[in-house]
Amino acid sequence: MSSRAFSFTINTAMDEVTTDRSDNMISEDRRYKLAEWYDQYGIVQEMVLDANLGGFLQKGKEWIENFRSEMVFQLAGSVSGKKVLDVGCQYGVFSFYLLEKGADVTGVDISERWVARCTEEALERYPGRGVRFQAADAQDLPFGDECFDVVVCTEVVEHVDLPGKVVSEIFRVLRAGGVLVLGTPNTSSYYVRLYKLLKSVLPMKAIRWALRKVFAGKEEDLTKKVIDRLSPDVREEFDVEYGKLKEMGEGLGITDREKASIDEHLREFSSREIENMLDFMGFDVEKRTGFPYFPTYFFMGLRLRLREHFIKVDDNSWWRYHSAPQMYLRAVKRRKPLFPV
Repeated sequence: MSSRAFSFTINTAMDEVTTDRSDNMISEDRRYKLAEWYDQYGIVQEMVLDANLGGFLQKGKEWIENFRSEMVFQLAGSVSGKKVLDVGCQYGVFSFYLLEKGADVTGVDISERWVARCTEEALERYPGRGVRFQAADAQDLPFGDECFDVVVCTEVVEHVDLPGKVVSEIFRVLRAGGVLVLGTPNTSSYYVRLYKLLKSVLPMKAIRWALRKVFAGKEEDLTKKVIDRLSPDVREEFDVEYGKLKEMGEGLGITDREKASIDEHLREFSSREIENMLDFMGFDVEKRTGFPYFPTYFFMGLRLRLREHFIKVDDNSWWRYHSAPQMYLRAVKRRKPLFPV
């Protein structure tokens, strides 16, 4: 283990142990502001989520959701009759998929907007089924000890100030031998390394131009394509709400004032850092894979044409784990944490 990885993991695992009362008060205020920000983020995301994209954009969205859901299911294993907690459920894509596989699902999200949406959808599509949603902070889960068989936590630990606390809380609510499916961006992936190398020698504008020239002709970025599909009135509302989102992000480390852009990731992790943190927290990593998101903006059309033959769900892929910018792991609760939080 490198000294950097060891130091990072120790600090992450112990990030709340030494905080004093004033720090906790500041932390509570920040958590409240982050919750407000994610509610606002939900407003912007919903506009895109509910847009009639059509064509390959709609097919691409469906493929991404289905592929990731099936990958999470493969990593989780059989969930029929098991109690599953979906931490950071957002609009419920994993929650509803696992529900259909026979799980008794509880979804939590810091955004009350997403919780309300999921609850409404659950009542409409799955009346009387074992699924419920509630607002909660992943760093302070409102559940008793050892009450879930499986926890799914994807795209969460990079969004919080205390990722060690999130993993500690998941360990607490999992039964002995319970399974954690964890997903987060991987800074040590081959794709990210290549991207950083290019950024170090070329201006971003030149990189984007080259990618468009080589792979997509004069096609615009996928993000802009999606936004351009919004109706004029929704687009106008989108611009207003997006402006509010950027303004709210100032002071939270989310809005980049120089680029006038939003980066909602508060932390970054390499595969080694994540595995070390899980190890210190009492988990054994059993499977590793990644989401083949490379690079979607320029290859989505090609991916959709080849997906039936070349892009298969693989629940334990060495190549995916080291190449894809998004890593997914199956970890099992085995022993007491080395550094309990």
